[in-house]
Amino acid sequence: MVTDASRAVVDDAIARLREEWGDCPLAEPHWEVTPAEWERDRERFAADTLGGAGAWVRRDDGAALMVRHEGESAWSEPGGKDEPGESIAEAAVRETREEAGVEVDLRGLVMLHRVAVDAPDRPTLFRLIATFDADYVAGDPEPREGEIAAVRWVHDRPDDLMYPEVAEYPL
Repeated sequence: MVTDASRAVVDDAIARLREEWGDCPLAEPHWEVTPAEWERDRERFAADTLGGAGAWVRRDDGAALMVRHEGESAWSEPGGKDEPGESIAEAAVRETREEAGVEVDLRGLVMLHRVAVDAPDRPTLFRLIATFDADYVAGDPEPREGEIAAVRWVHDRPDDLMYPEVAEYPL
């Protein structure tokens, strides 16, 4: 059953990430999606992806890098889906480069999300989102055309955040 299999894969990944990168909080959000969105997630699970990753990037002066996706008013860390054969840490670095135009070094975990994905008449599917703590290395922040509307360094979080856990990330 996809529920048990996906939960086991995510729980194993959480244990491995904590062993490699250190302990961090675990959020357990619940997403209600359409059957078509659920099917895309199930196909991604079948292709051996975990979910996605992002990076909470900070400069030496303490500012954090945030992005706003096109069509959204809320801000979050840069991140996105992992690709088959890619580690979740590699996904965080790649997605940060693609979405925000900056290079980073990962140094630990900020938060893990064990996401329960539900759709009408479908079993629960578990996915993982990992947010890494990262140091800014190089590059001028530049939004990815067609996906990211804005990128900026912040010393204070914007009021409109993509999800509540971003308020817990260190500044």
